[in-house]
Amino acid sequence: MIRSRTLSTLLFVAAGSLSGQGRAPRLQRVTSALRLDGRFDDAAWATADSIIDFTQRDPREGTPASEGTVVKLVGTAEGLWVALRADDHDPLQIRRAQLRRDADLRSDDHFTLMLSPTNDKRTGFLFSVNANAALSDAEILNFESESREWDGVWDARALVTATGWQAELFIPWQTLRYRDGQALWGVNLRRFIRRKNEEVLWRGWRRTEGIRFLERQGEIDGFTDLPRRAIAEVRPYTAGTANVPVRSFRANGSDSITARGARDGDLGMDVKLAPAPTLTLDLTVNPDFAQADVDRQIVNLTRFPLFFPEQRPFFTEGAGIFDFGRVRQTQLFYSRRIGLGADGTPIPIMGGARLTGRVGRQQVGALVVRTGGAEDATDAVVRVKRDVLGRGYVGAMATFRDAPGKVATGSGGLDFNFPYIIKGQNLVLLGNIAANQDSIGGATTTHSRFVIDYPNDNADIVLRVDRIDAGFDPALGFVQQDGVTRVAGQVELTPRPRRWGIRKLIFSPLEWDYVDRLEGGMSNATFGVQPIGFLFESDDRVEFKVEREYDAPLEPFEIFPGATLAPKTYGWNRAEISVSSSPARLVSTEASISAGEFYDGRSAATNGALRLRLQPHLLASAEWSATHVTRLGGGFEARLARLRVDYAFSPRLNTTLFGQWDNESERVALNARVRWTTSPGSDLFLVWNSLWPSGLASGVPWGRPQRGGAVFKYVRYVRR
Repeated sequence: MIRSRTLSTLLFVAAGSLSGQGRAPRLQRVTSALRLDGRFDDAAWATADSIIDFTQRDPREGTPASEGTVVKLVGTAEGLWVALRADDHDPLQIRRAQLRRDADLRSDDHFTLMLSPTNDKRTGFLFSVNANAALSDAEILNFESESREWDGVWDARALVTATGWQAELFIPWQTLRYRDGQALWGVNLRRFIRRKNEEVLWRGWRRTEGIRFLERQGEIDGFTDLPRRAIAEVRPYTAGTANVPVRSFRANGSDSITARGARDGDLGMDVKLAPAPTLTLDLTVNPDFAQADVDRQIVNLTRFPLFFPEQRPFFTEGAGIFDFGRVRQTQLFYSRRIGLGADGTPIPIMGGARLTGRVGRQQVGALVVRTGGAEDATDAVVRVKRDVLGRGYVGAMATFRDAPGKVATGSGGLDFNFPYIIKGQNLVLLGNIAANQDSIGGATTTHSRFVIDYPNDNADIVLRVDRIDAGFDPALGFVQQDGVTRVAGQVELTPRPRRWGIRKLIFSPLEWDYVDRLEGGMSNATFGVQPIGFLFESDDRVEFKVEREYDAPLEPFEIFPGATLAPKTYGWNRAEISVSSSPARLVSTEASISAGEFYDGRSAATNGALRLRLQPHLLASAEWSATHVTRLGGGFEARLARLRVDYAFSPRLNTTLFGQWDNESERVALNARVRWTTSPGSDLFLVWNSLWPSGLASGVPWGRPQRGGAVFKYVRYVRR
């Protein structure tokens, strides 16, 4: 077996030069077309340069990869081709459970290609594939995070062989943004071996770096004479809907029909234009988001608003450029303010335009959307970031809303982000100042923020300071609390003992989030200590945490239906233990148990998840949470459950069934979806959504949904 594997690897790399043998790799350019089948039968692969020098980031930083890996790149008139050969001495142990597009491939063996066509050390895209040829892609936001909502048009094929697995990727030039004459591209390569929990990279393999750390990316030459981008990429769609009657239920289970069932059809179009080589202009007319993931139901046991992530494709693609402020806490722009009501009810969008890309040393973004219906508004966002100080930037953003019968509102701000490398360690300084005016000549309110972050392998230390004026509420933003100052941070220490099967010990001497009202007095606070935690080499994890919490509401508020808390200062202590098992296992689990005081009573909470992976077709998960509260004013139990089943016939044909229930909203929701990718960029969707009340005396009326409907949608990708 070893001799056969070594011989086959040598045959694959023999003709091309090796990146580890004194010469940087170069893109092999050929005029003949290649066949996407994952088999490397095309002659072009025989002469392409081979990249073979991969180094461990984990578990043994700086040591050679435990398994051989070979990568080759070839350019044709149509696009970039990438070949991966991933040797494995035990191919039967290759993990490959995922088949759905944009699934989390961390549960599987997978390979990731990073491309930075502008080679600006700031922007790049990730293309990942597993041994099933499941595709996942992302846009790099910074070295700590990425946006997986970005979707490119590309394809791949993969095979498991007697010596490991191999994959062939094809990325059309039209999917990428590049400058004319930019021959040298930033590139990095990463392979993850799931059962060993081993990550290896071509460049940037130190633990303080990684594939998103573009300062340490590799470079590949030869990207010359590339074709001009297509004039337009067009995605027209047609959709049909059929809705059941809408019902209103009474407590005894009887109902009345408030709206008749209806059928409808719709047409719309998305267009992608290239006004410049490094700019993309997206236009949408009558967009439809029936295929988007549904929101997850959440039981809110706080007095603060919940943040729900964006799911609609027009708003998620390229969304990273519009980040300003602290996500989920105080954001100048929150796209769900456009085309969605406060309760998540869709508002019709007539059309929109989005411009993203790079102009010289500036990253730019602009968004304009026109909504109809009851909102009938024009919303606009403009964003600019200018490169300074290595990988840093200074930026500006402005947002604007104009609606008939309402005063026009505007917001704007300046921000900065300065990442430094000091003796091999990361240090980041960032912050912003923003202002909001709710009418022309009206009062101006502000938000200011400053952060010092030390995000490294053996320690992660951060200090955040915010000040939010009372009434600061941008029309297109999200503000969890206003009229406060917030001082928050953490000190987390993660030494590596290299014994007893432990990869990391996790200590947190202090985590804090202290919020003071501007007029005086504490609003709320949390202080936490994690005396011990373990991350094992297997990727299993155990953690223990103790918290002290405070809350001082000024008005009575209903924490749960039928349970109201009086305005006063509350303080309580809690302890929590959590465990999670490696996703490499056939059955993996997550569970946490916490207990202690809670406002004016006591509570015990359990949270859990059970996941089954039967490769390569079936994934199933069950999640649940229950919080039992006892108090003199009346106790309650908050419960939530979710069930999800994914069955994929192939990477291009998959199905999902997602059900959820909670006893705060007293509703059962079901989402079923079929997605068939007929060709890259073209998709057929079948979607069914249903909703039932669950708090009735007669039980759930399964035969009479409160509302429900089926959607058929076909999107066709055309390039001109």
